[in-house]
Amino acid sequence: MFLLLKQLLGIFLCLTAASNLVCAQDEVDVRLNTDWHEYLEVHTKWLEKHQQHIFLLAEHAKSELMFQKQKAMAERELLIYEHALKGYQGGQREVRLTGLKNEILIIAEKAKQANVRRDWSVKLANRGLIGQKELEADDIAVERLQGQLQAKKDELNKEEKQSGSSTETELIAVCDQARVALLEITTAGQRSKAMRLESLVQLQQEMNQLEKEFKQQQAGFGRLKELLQQQETGAAEGNRAEIQKLQNDMQTSQQAEVTARTDCDKNMEQWKTRLNTAKSNRSQLLSYTVTGSPNLKVLEALVQSAKEKVNQSIQNESWANRVKKKGFITQVLYEKYSLALFEAQLNLSFQQQKLQVESGLLAEHHAELHEFDLENSQRILDLTETTYEQSKAYFEFVVERHRQEFDQRLAVLNVLKGQQNAP
Repeated sequence: MFLLLKQLLGIFLCLTAASNLVCAQDEVDVRLNTDWHEYLEVHTKWLEKHQQHIFLLAEHAKSELMFQKQKAMAERELLIYEHALKGYQGGQREVRLTGLKNEILIIAEKAKQANVRRDWSVKLANRGLIGQKELEADDIAVERLQGQLQAKKDELNKEEKQSGSSTETELIAVCDQARVALLEITTAGQRSKAMRLESLVQLQQEMNQLEKEFKQQQAGFGRLKELLQQQETGAAEGNRAEIQKLQNDMQTSQQAEVTARTDCDKNMEQWKTRLNTAKSNRSQLLSYTVTGSPNLKVLEALVQSAKEKVNQSIQNESWANRVKKKGFITQVLYEKYSLALFEAQLNLSFQQQKLQVESGLLAEHHAELHEFDLENSQRILDLTETTYEQSKAYFEFVVERHRQEFDQRLAVLNVLKGQQNAP
């Protein structure tokens, strides 16, 4: 009887131990399935946040590059308009006034000669040597020249009385518009930059929190993996479905990594081209040598043409004076040659004054623009290099993200397979 009770007690203890072992195994299976799902989920969220952060850094660099280019264009446009205004106020207005005065002198001389011709025509008409139509034509010529003379005098008086000419007023308005446009671009760029930086700070905080959670999950998963390696029982049948899902996810990650590498190579090739262009532009500006301006060459050609015109007019006037003294031509015809010489001399003086003013202004303007372009090219080159590095970091991280997702799933897969193959 005692022996029977002892045997029954032994059987009960064995059944209890087996039951406890099965319960423990079931508990491990539940913990395994729960922990590795949370582990991979947190890891994926952390990678996504990290990718978003690097993406925003790259987009921030691109936006800064675009903003600086737009700002530089607006600044350069304002610089051109300001120089035009400065040039007009510093000498071009005087050139214009000289031109008006010269036109008045020439028209006045032409009007004087027209009056002489009309008086002569009146005498001829009284003698019946010319008709009424010829006399009326001379009258019309005198009236037309007097009207032109008065119009030019009014224009000159208006220009001299105004504190600023109509051209100067237009240039001031254009400069004001350019300043407003530059201010709008600058304000919008600064506002956009502040919003991007705020988003980066917020995203960095979220990423740090997820990284902390991932490290905790990683430590917990490591402890669970050690526990599983000490178990001697096989895994539950349900692990086969999880293993197959992990294998499918790993295959997807591998394919995504290949695609990401292709995108990385393609985009970085484009950014290398942009970077090389920025370097080339910088080099060209550094090796820039001042050459004759096309505008100055045109003015120099006008001065040379005016000199030739004066020389020819002097010869013509000398010839006309000689033949007039011999009685071969009239005084009226001689005065045409005299007027042509007078007009040629005024034009030469005007062109020389204009060349002197414009040459100084253009030299100063070219120096200012070159200095501006040189500084801006360095700024654009630096930003392009930064954008290149940030874009490279982003595309390389996308590749790295898929590789890490593959590795983490492989680690879980090995644990599940090890549990499944355990004796």
